[in-house]
Amino acid sequence: MPTIPANYHAGVVVNNLEQAMSELTEMLGLDWGPVLRSGHQILGKHGIAASGDGIGPLMTISNQGPPYIELLQRVPDTIWDRPGLHHLGFWSADARGDSDLLSSKGFPLQAAAVVLSGDTDPGVFYHRTSEGLYLELVEMGRGGPGLAHYLNFPGAD
Repeated sequence: MPTIPANYHAGVVVNNLEQAMSELTEMLGLDWGPVLRSGHQILGKHGIAASGDGIGPLMTISNQGPPYIELLQRVPDTIWDRPGLHHLGFWSADARGDSDLLSSKGFPLQAAAVVLSGDTDPGVFYHRTSEGLYLELVEMGRGGPGLAHYLNFPGAD
């Protein structure tokens, strides 16, 4: 039995958000939600407080999915620093508890971020595999309504 449920999106860090959107539209026929600023990073690598202002990346999510494609503009000196496949995103009813479970299984917390501007308690937790892929646990109660609204799901407002 898996530790966490199946993923709903793949996050890709890119150097040029507009260019990446255009290329994936041309190659895969994807269209995109609006570009917005993601929540900010509050814990850095290995759970240490983030340096600087912890600014989150500009991001967009494909309208097609699941799995959705999330594009994140590179932000130097944060968890979103290296271009390429960054993470697989998973919903969690208890992201903090699932984060503790992954830590206990040998995948320590690498970073945490708030979901929405104004939040102070993290709702997103990043754990890294031995090969460098992050698993992103997203608190369903915080991220779910926001994503439904973002993707214009019926009844989301």
